[in-house]
Amino acid sequence: MVHKELKPGNILIASAHDPSGAGLQADIETCRALECYPATIITGLTVQNTRKLCSVQNISAHNFRIQIEILLEEFSPQVCKVGLINSSNLMATLGDIVRKKLPNIPLIVDPILGSGSGMKLFSEKIIDGYLQHLTPLAELITPNLGELRLLSGSKDVVSGANFLLDQGCKSVLVTDIYPEKEIITNSLFSKIYGQETFEMDRYPGEYHGTGCTLSSAAACHLATGMDIRNAVRSAQIFTHAAVQYAHDFGWRQKVPNRFFWKGSNREI
Repeated sequence: MVHKELKPGNILIASAHDPSGAGLQADIETCRALECYPATIITGLTVQNTRKLCSVQNISAHNFRIQIEILLEEFSPQVCKVGLINSSNLMATLGDIVRKKLPNIPLIVDPILGSGSGMKLFSEKIIDGYLQHLTPLAELITPNLGELRLLSGSKDVVSGANFLLDQGCKSVLVTDIYPEKEIITNSLFSKIYGQETFEMDRYPGEYHGTGCTLSSAAACHLATGMDIRNAVRSAQIFTHAAVQYAHDFGWRQKVPNRFFWKGSNREI
């Protein structure tokens, strides 16, 4: 009897390279841990470690478009996920490609407007780029509290999430609504499911690449057939476990262990 190998979910990922382990590296690890296949498009190169970000060098919109168009000649993604895209020109290019070539797959947007080390990664032009080119196409956008306030101009979580929903996206997952508390609180706002709140323990220390992990995990679960509510719920469980068993290399920030079950009896 011949057994056919199940094909993994295919994820198209556009983000920047982070040599210290977030960005595309975190996206790739998450996809492989969840048995999906990532095809990665580089938006830029960062010079950073977990303590500081020195610079981001964006690629040209022309080369960005060519990367995607050549890839799509063979690759058929079930989901597209966007991480660090620090150029409104690249946002416009991606939005155009999604509308014309990928209109029927979910777009997940992780709006990175600052580094984990605290460096500002936004301008009014970048914020306008998110709102004009990506938010209207998004199945899910995953801002943390600070990013939500920058994108919406509102300090109120509900008003800010509703603002993004009004821009056209279908769901908003706002992460770490109360960063001063011992419990992490995330809230999903969905045009279909309404509002749902999730709570989990906060582990001590700082962690590098949790937002990338969460958004890529949600993309993987969507690619394998989950609805948005269950995809978001499962992505949070996965990310929380990866943080619980994070690698501590003695750097400023620990690195989530996305293969936390390897060599143990741990389960997602």
